Amino acid sequence: MRFILIGVLLAMSSFLPGCARRTYQGQALVPAALATHRTVAILPFTVGLERLQDVVVRGVQWTDSVRRPLSLTSGPNRQRTGERQQLGYQLQTELQAALMQQQVAHPTTVTFQNPADTNQRLAQAGISYESLPSYSMAQLRAALGVDAVLMGQTDMRQMLPGGVSIAVYLLSNNGANPMADNGVRTSLDIYDTQTGKIVWRFDHELHGKPSTSAPTLAKALVRNMQSAFPYAKH
Repeated sequence: MRFILIGVLLAMSSFLPGCARRTYQGQALVPAALATHRTVAILPFTVGLERLQDVVVRGVQWTDSVRRPLSLTSGPNRQRTGERQQLGYQLQTELQAALMQQQVAHPTTVTFQNPADTNQRLAQAGISYESLPSYSMAQLRAALGVDAVLMGQTDMRQMLPGGVSIAVYLLSNNGANPMADNGVRTSLDIYDTQTGKIVWRFDHELHGKPSTSAPTLAKALVRNMQSAFPYAKH
């Protein structure tokens, strides 16, 4: 009987809206510093992953923690180092590609360093993906030769589709539904490498049934931050 119910709910889920809810906000913290930038390097993203088995088996919960650093950087997530690192590099590359595509219609006042060049320079300086957060802006400036760096942090909560989520809720003994809210949280920070200060930040959230692929997320970020992007020519 339960399997029949799950099948019915899965069928019903195909008729549910697939659009994700979006919230985003950009803020220029030091406009004077942003105006001096000419070269910007996009760094590999920091990525956190939470999936169904983390919630059901291990009891991990996605809570509203302090804004930085983002959550999900310990426990079961540590076992996914390779996957998180791969996603981090994909988001770096895809964000740069999306920005380049947007520049055709909306030119910028800065040049973005090629990610392959950025990663090669980091490797030559002995800076790995894992050790990157421990380096100062002065050290990154010396290694990369840029005026600013764009750092991204993304947390992905990847649960089951809506119909399965409803089924788990109805069939669970305690009425808990850990899969009710798929989501992707992303924070972008631009640091001035001369002063080491954050000069711009952008917070972006998708909830509902958001795609978690790197190209789709990068395009959504660039599209939604267009009006607040600090390097747009006016």
